[in-house]
Amino acid sequence: MIKTPSFPAKPFLLLFILVGCIHFSYAQHKKIRVLVVTGGHGFKHKPFYDVFNAIPSITYDTLVQPQANALIASAEVNQYDVLVFYDLADSISLAQQQAYIDLLKKGASMIFLHHALVSYQNWPEFVKIVGGQYHTQPVVVNGDTLKANYDHDVNIPVKVEDKNHPVTKGIRDFEVVDEVYSDVEILPGVKPLLSTTHPKSMRYLAWVNHYGNSEVICIQLGHGPSCYTNPNFRRLIQQAIEWSAKQPAK
Repeated sequence: MIKTPSFPAKPFLLLFILVGCIHFSYAQHKKIRVLVVTGGHGFKHKPFYDVFNAIPSITYDTLVQPQANALIASAEVNQYDVLVFYDLADSISLAQQQAYIDLLKKGASMIFLHHALVSYQNWPEFVKIVGGQYHTQPVVVNGDTLKANYDHDVNIPVKVEDKNHPVTKGIRDFEVVDEVYSDVEILPGVKPLLSTTHPKSMRYLAWVNHYGNSEVICIQLGHGPSCYTNPNFRRLIQQAIEWSAKQPAK
């Protein structure tokens, strides 16, 4: 009879635990690190953050303006893979402006949501970064006077412009109750992702804009819980973060 050698159980148990801890630590490290920037506009906190809580591929921190811009202008920003802006900010120093530009030259990942389109009315470069802007005062763009406005609780028909783009892949045309913006400046070079035919809304609801060495994502949707809980919106945010995090500097 051949005897199987016996080994002490405790060392193997310790090895098993150690390997498990290493695997868990590695999995945590591989998650996308997101900074969610808010401030300057009220919102329903729990349902909004539940959008991010439902994304298994990320960990996230939150920071309110103006503290967020101070961090963005420091080396601390390098700990994050993606910056998601849900702020409505107007105060930004020249050094902080340059920090945004420098980050985008390096291929930083930035996503601007909803009322972030209204930020930095007196910073001309901002519209070039985002690819569009809600102007609070009438402006003349290509000979047309744009007087931006908004309307709440609108049933918006949303069309997916590019069904093959990683941000919108798997999302079909849908409807969502949300706030619309009208007469928003959108630069001609953006890559449209979502659009609508609603007469009170701007045409494009999401796009990608190339700036520096970055592909900046803008999503106009996202005013309140009726949008936060929409499964298409949630999938859009998740895929936007995941795609943005993978973009190499060009």
